[in-house]
Amino acid sequence: MKRGALLLLTWLGGGFQEEAAAHSLAERVAALEARAGLVLRPPASEDAALVTEIEAALEALPPALRRPPGGPLELVTHPEPAPFGLGNASARRPEWSEDGRRFHLYAFVPGDERRAALRTARLSDGELERLWRRRAVVHAVMRRWDDARGWSGTARWRRLSGWRRPLERPLVFSEQALLTYDGAYSRARGRASAALDLATFAEEFFVPVESLREDALSRDERVACQEFSKARALGELLARDGLARLAPRAACPAFDAWARQEALAEVEVLLVSSTGRQPESLFGHLMLRPVWREDAEAVRGPGFDAVVQPVALTGGRARGPDYVLMGLAGGFSLAFLTTTLGDVAHEALELEQRTVRRFRLRLTAGERVRVLERVWELERRGYLPYFFATDNCASALLFLLNGALEEDRRVRTPGPLWVLPGATLDALARLEVAGPDGASRPLLEHVADDLESTGDRALRAHAARERALATVVARVGPSLAPRWTLLHRRLSSAVPGTRHAAWGRVPALVEATLAATPVAEAVHAYLAQSVRVERAEVDRMEARRLAVEYARLVAVRSVVPDHRGAERERQRVFEREDEVQRHLAALDRLALVEQVLATADKRAPTPEEDQVLARAREVEAVFQTATDVQGALQQGPLSQVEGLDFLRRDQADKVQAERTRAARGLETSGAARVAVGGGVEWLASGGPRPVLSLQTAALKEGLGESFLHGFRPSSELRLLDGVLRLVPGRGLPRVVDSRLTLLGYRTLLREPPWHRETLLDELGWGVEARMETRDKAHAQPYRATLQAEALLVVDDSPDFRHYAALGVGGRVAVRWGAWPTPGAGPRFSFAQRVALPGSSFNAVRLEAAWAPLFLLGMGPRYEAEASLQVEWLVGRWGPRALRLVPRAQLLWEGHVEPRVDMAIEWL
Repeated sequence: MKRGALLLLTWLGGGFQEEAAAHSLAERVAALEARAGLVLRPPASEDAALVTEIEAALEALPPALRRPPGGPLELVTHPEPAPFGLGNASARRPEWSEDGRRFHLYAFVPGDERRAALRTARLSDGELERLWRRRAVVHAVMRRWDDARGWSGTARWRRLSGWRRPLERPLVFSEQALLTYDGAYSRARGRASAALDLATFAEEFFVPVESLREDALSRDERVACQEFSKARALGELLARDGLARLAPRAACPAFDAWARQEALAEVEVLLVSSTGRQPESLFGHLMLRPVWREDAEAVRGPGFDAVVQPVALTGGRARGPDYVLMGLAGGFSLAFLTTTLGDVAHEALELEQRTVRRFRLRLTAGERVRVLERVWELERRGYLPYFFATDNCASALLFLLNGALEEDRRVRTPGPLWVLPGATLDALARLEVAGPDGASRPLLEHVADDLESTGDRALRAHAARERALATVVARVGPSLAPRWTLLHRRLSSAVPGTRHAAWGRVPALVEATLAATPVAEAVHAYLAQSVRVERAEVDRMEARRLAVEYARLVAVRSVVPDHRGAERERQRVFEREDEVQRHLAALDRLALVEQVLATADKRAPTPEEDQVLARAREVEAVFQTATDVQGALQQGPLSQVEGLDFLRRDQADKVQAERTRAARGLETSGAARVAVGGGVEWLASGGPRPVLSLQTAALKEGLGESFLHGFRPSSELRLLDGVLRLVPGRGLPRVVDSRLTLLGYRTLLREPPWHRETLLDELGWGVEARMETRDKAHAQPYRATLQAEALLVVDDSPDFRHYAALGVGGRVAVRWGAWPTPGAGPRFSFAQRVALPGSSFNAVRLEAAWAPLFLLGMGPRYEAEASLQVEWLVGRWGPRALRLVPRAQLLWEGHVEPRVDMAIEWL
């Protein structure tokens, strides 16, 4: 008896499997209960194979985890079969009973879950059963530990799958995860809760497939090389509680070759800005860009660097009303696409003509690596719901970054009802991080070196070539100056044939000019900038050509799946790492479109389409001639001019201009604006009265105002911009009137000067939808108005700090009190802004409008309003600022109402 007890104590001091062969089954069962608190009763205690797998499962766990808290844990077996031999929380197949004291095991049969079975395909039936028996034990033990320590309730774990508690978001009444794809979880059971997500991952992590057979998976497909974030989070939680320190992961060849961690310099957030002319691009688009240092051993251009895009999987659905409705209602999924900077440049900078602003993230070295790990994981398994207003590229970017930040740092979502790219950049900038010197700085830092669209570069080139032309004309004789002026007029023509002929005359003019006057630098600059203008024309026409080719499709020979089919195909590719390497361009949308266009049956083009295709060919021919002429001159008469010096100076001028613009602006967007004010108005009876005002806006960015996280100064956008005016008195103030602009948009951005062929090319435009209430003395105090206008810009500066515009449009309205009355009428307006020194937010504005409204059955009502206001920034506090706005207004609706007030705006 004493010898048996001594042997048992000796065994309890060592491992389970090492000593098992030397002891009887009953002694091994007793040791499991004594050492691990696992209780087995017949028939489980009589199943030697089961006892062996339980011992193996415990050996797979770190020693401190092998005895779970919560008292004895009984493992009960059942003869009924169940997938993987595990329960599913149903009445017939429970996982737990007796308040968590009993865990149930069932007869093993293979499951049909694709994700759970994917990495086990090379195991035999016997190996599969052994694998899942071990995982079941790990599951039970880890659930006990999680119940005691609350690991699955920590932000460190929950943020990886985006777990939300009930009512944490509107209309969410049960625990849910943002990740919607079963493949993002070790098995489908993990989608039920964060606790099951942790337990099912622990099964796979501690009992991986290769623990049964080393050659069952390649190194890159093992869980340690696929689930970096969850493995790291689990290790950090165990280390925090002093239970284990997991060994660093082994090499992962595919990831390590892609990540190049030793050369990773920084991570940037990219804002693809609005065009200002296309409503669908109004709010911009966010992307992520890892930046690597130059590697002397493997030099590659920046165009091959990775850019991570959260994109909606639309399956090539054409833009239209149903596209918009599906985007608003969650009809698409959102996925993470890793493409190259060259692809982004082609799509955004060239075809869409959208400049990309750059922002650097102040991340630690460890966080930069974690970002790459998150990208690797989410590209393969990161499918999220897509809703245009709330679950979009901006929220997806925050989801990715929050999973990579250390020390439980978290960037808060800008708002529950909408998540705008600009407001998301604000949220990133509000998070303070400690720098190398210990000082706190914003996580987000602006980089004053935009990735410039060819269109914006052409506008800058046009201004630069006019300066170069002025230098040339001033220095050449009277015989050559008119020829240069005529050349410039022809090169600025909207007609490709005129420009093509003009380029043919350039060599002779350059040779004559250089023979007479040494102005090679200015001539070179003029021609180089002119070629840039021609390049932008090629890109514009290429976008129009692709649109025509797409419209001509009759029958598509390539299989183009819908958005659900595209999602399934993408998931299939990313299931196996060897498949990923063979389909590196699987999600190149432009390449897919080109492939479809090349193989599809097309109808004959219409006359209008034929004109577009012909013009595209003409523009390309002009560009070819321009580059040929420039190259020949560079090798001949202009060979003494160093082209690299020109590029360096041009880049320095561009960066300096962006720094100046940034210094005049604010490092925020126009989200969450607030203003309070007070003043005096004069009643129709002639008496004055004091008035208080409160103004709030979900988003408000005015013409001429420069927000680094916002839109172009050429555009004005107002969302839910409300003004409430009150009269103070005894007790609560009385509401005088209110105005809520649901959406207001104006843009003064027009076609480039060399593209203005018709009056429409000279016009900006604006729309507004608003609700109003007037004083109860009005017979119809409630009003709804929708108006649109064309804006003729009569004067402007390049950054629209100064402008003057005339507006002509119309409006429809409904007014009601006791009864509703519809109406319609024209609207005429004038707007002018004169910049004051300093910030772009310092200005004098004059706005005036006259709008007769013809109400049904009531005849015309003539309305007019005018305001003159001064805007002056009085102070800055970090990225935010305070502005004073004294204003004088005149309203006329049958009688004149003068108003004078002062508003204090929080920007």
